[in-house]
Amino acid sequence: MSGRGKSKKPPVQTGDAYVRFPLPSGVSIPMCFCGDPCKVDVSIKEGTYRQRYWMCANYTFDPTPRQIRIGLLTPPPLCDFEQWIETEIKEEDKRYMEMCKKWEAKRLERVEKRRQEEATEKERQEEQQRRLAAERREERERKLERVRRAKAAMEENPDALRKGKWPHCTQ
Repeated sequence: MSGRGKSKKPPVQTGDAYVRFPLPSGVSIPMCFCGDPCKVDVSIKEGTYRQRYWMCANYTFDPTPRQIRIGLLTPPPLCDFEQWIETEIKEEDKRYMEMCKKWEAKRLERVEKRRQEEATEKERQEEQQRRLAAERREERERKLERVRRAKAAMEENPDALRKGKWPHCTQ
């Protein structure tokens, strides 16, 4: 029966979690503390950027998307074998790291500038709210004073209400 109209799930990539990096010919593969052959890895840290080193093949575990989905994550063993193949950073990698540092510094400057702008905007809004609150208090005080004067005028002349004469209390 043909599978017309039915969609197939895309295949899940389950490739090798350890990428092989080229080595010079004649280099022997060392054995780690576990007794297994080591694998080659490349550092991404600043001080050793793109330097190759031998490490225990059992130590790092890069799970595939499927393993993450089904919860098949096992912790790495305690073997922490590490032996450097290269001890010098290439000049182009140094330039790249410097460029990354400059870019990060500029990004941090932009973030700090944005934070300062947000802080000044917040202070401006708080000041405006304080000013509006003070204006509302002053307006309320003026109205209360006007009410007090009207009450005092009514107490002085209680017959004014009966005659239809309202006390005039203007400023």
